[in-house]
Amino acid sequence: MRYYIIAGEHSGDMHGADLIRQIKKIDHHADFWSCGGPAMSQAIGKPCRVDCGQMAYMGIDFLKKWYTLWRLLQFCQKNLISYRPDVVILIDYSGFNMKLAAFARRNGFQVAYYIPPKIWAHGPGRLASIKRDVDQVLSILPFEAAYYQNRGYHSIAYVGNPLVQKVAGHCINPSFIADNRLDKRPIIALLPGSRLDEIRRILPLMVAQADYFKAYQLVVAGLRALPTSLYTALCPSTVQVVYDQTYDLIAVAKVAIIASGTASLEAALFNLPQVVVYKTHPLAYFFYKKIVTIKHISLVNLFVDQAVVPELIQYQCTREKLCATLTHLLSGSSSQKAAYQVVRQLLGQKNAAIEAAKCIVTSIK
Repeated sequence: MRYYIIAGEHSGDMHGADLIRQIKKIDHHADFWSCGGPAMSQAIGKPCRVDCGQMAYMGIDFLKKWYTLWRLLQFCQKNLISYRPDVVILIDYSGFNMKLAAFARRNGFQVAYYIPPKIWAHGPGRLASIKRDVDQVLSILPFEAAYYQNRGYHSIAYVGNPLVQKVAGHCINPSFIADNRLDKRPIIALLPGSRLDEIRRILPLMVAQADYFKAYQLVVAGLRALPTSLYTALCPSTVQVVYDQTYDLIAVAKVAIIASGTASLEAALFNLPQVVVYKTHPLAYFFYKKIVTIKHISLVNLFVDQAVVPELIQYQCTREKLCATLTHLLSGSSSQKAAYQVVRQLLGQKNAAIEAAKCIVTSIK
């Protein structure tokens, strides 16, 4: 069968690669047209038709990329018609993918959405579009299915969270510290995310903590998929960057500063104390405040419905407040680890990629 699969960012590329591998195990004649990154290209065995690296943006920075995204949408729509897949698989990246879902529906294609729009965060405005344009929603958050179902959308299933198997299956490098020439001081891990604009806004605040915590070494979780010059320009000589070794870094760190996103959940699965930070363009934040309906931004806090992970958002995200928060976490008085146990229980042990692949392949009409 023919699968048309779209992922718009680094995390979607990783999840898409796992999903593709599982689809290929079920459907030995599977053929793919894809928008993704290096992980999906490797899983398919040929380059993606569109490189998702040019699609990442954050908040108001969309204005800088709207023409590029519009051209990419036109390209994807044209190729959808010519490729004529058995199913369209959309992964996260809702602004772009919901437009593609509407186009696919108008042209009679079956649509599956893996990691759907977070309508529980922004209000149910998009639910009508999902009901109209999406045949099947595959969720990786245990509370999400009930939210959709309570609002009349029942073609949704919780398939498990891919981070559970990813973390459990990772073999920690016992020589990580020596391999990266780190010293004997305890480590504060800095996880600034995967979007260029996000890193430019948040990483300077993170590395500034080196001035306050000289008894610790600050280490950045970098990505080789991004320009190394980005990290070089933003990090002083006192802060080291390690590339594509995030889990090994998390495993040896004492505490982490994390840009809001899935890394918060990964840290929880490693039992690592953390503070979550978020900072965007002031205009984007103004509009977000108008539409966001949730009390917390950390996934850990959303799971347990209380503020166990400190969140420093926008104007609260300052060097001084981050220093005070880290000092508290390093004192060992945090109650985060008890919340992490609750998170593990809620996530369960389902293999998300396997379950999602089964749902997609068996539902093709």
